Amino acid sequence: MNEHDDLPVLLLLLTISVVGPVIAVRFKLPTPILLMAAGIGLGPAGLGALRLIPTVSFVSELGFLLLMFMAGMEIDFDGIRTAGRSALLLPGLLVLGVFGGALAMGALAGLGPIEILAISAMSVGMPLAVLKETRHDVTPLGKHVMLAASIGEFVTILAVTGLEVVSSAGTTWTTVTRVAKVGLLFLVSVSLIRYARALVWWHPEPFRRLIEHQDVAELGVRVGLVIMLAFVAVAALAGVEPILGAFIGGALVGFVLRQKHALEAKIGALGNGLFIPVFFIVVGMRFEVASLDGAAIRTALFLSLLLGLTRILPSLLFARRITPLRERAAAGALLSAPLTLVVAIGTIGRDLGLIRGGQQASLVLVAMLVSIVFPILFRSLAGNAPPQSSA
Repeated sequence: MNEHDDLPVLLLLLTISVVGPVIAVRFKLPTPILLMAAGIGLGPAGLGALRLIPTVSFVSELGFLLLMFMAGMEIDFDGIRTAGRSALLLPGLLVLGVFGGALAMGALAGLGPIEILAISAMSVGMPLAVLKETRHDVTPLGKHVMLAASIGEFVTILAVTGLEVVSSAGTTWTTVTRVAKVGLLFLVSVSLIRYARALVWWHPEPFRRLIEHQDVAELGVRVGLVIMLAFVAVAALAGVEPILGAFIGGALVGFVLRQKHALEAKIGALGNGLFIPVFFIVVGMRFEVASLDGAAIRTALFLSLLLGLTRILPSLLFARRITPLRERAAAGALLSAPLTLVVAIGTIGRDLGLIRGGQQASLVLVAMLVSIVFPILFRSLAGNAPPQSSA
């Protein structure tokens, strides 16, 4: 095959990544959902215009890692630091209620570990986007949601890692060894994060260039990518999913650099401009439409309902007493849209052989459903916050 035969496929992928967001805004849909739908329609299950070539697979894998790296960066460490232990109590109890409720409901419904993990997954990405859109990112409601989402996302990544370690085939000694490696990875990561934080505190000048808005060399972006790939390599040596390394690398950058917003925007522009859209398109290309029968659709609807219940019920219980019931329900609804992590969990579950193609298709459908329905429910319950008056 001629090396230039891949160019039409890449051109079509880039065209979809350009047109997709425009159409998504027009129909008020999350962009990842439209990109996955395009992958389904134009991929092997549809028109067959797109095919999985090595270049596309590589770009998609890099997009997946960037997605997890950005998830680590998005954790609101400043909010967690300034909130204090007492303010973290209710969000922490909410997260505990979500995971406990998902485990209980999943056990009663006879769900497998991947499905239970999917209905308990929490992420920052979608809630943050909706909060900014509705101006609730600076309200007490928004801050409560972000604290819970940040804690929940970290717990979700830990749960994914734990499941991957214990479910991999091998002897008891192999499992113990892998658990020890993961524990060592976390210890090294925590030590490195604390050292880097102290280094930035005592010697801020060398790090100032990393967060500058104007830097021709974009050194901050390059350093961020090096950190991400370094942690991915370490995670691979420890025998766990690379997304754990990418997530820890993003968390390191987000925790160490207080004024991270410029760097976060630049890495987001790199990821969302090319790599991450390709990942979502490839998810659609790998979507097994033939396996999505009536039973799979009913399963997706049932899992979506459970996912919502495991967020809304704890949100009604674990909130400040003065918080109106409507806002409590709105917080639970917004936390019920973990699009990227549900897709990621389905992908990992299929790679580990814990679920089949039909179950993965159901989880992708769950991700689509909850990312449309629950943000709409949040907007109807919470509305838009009034504009902040400028001093």
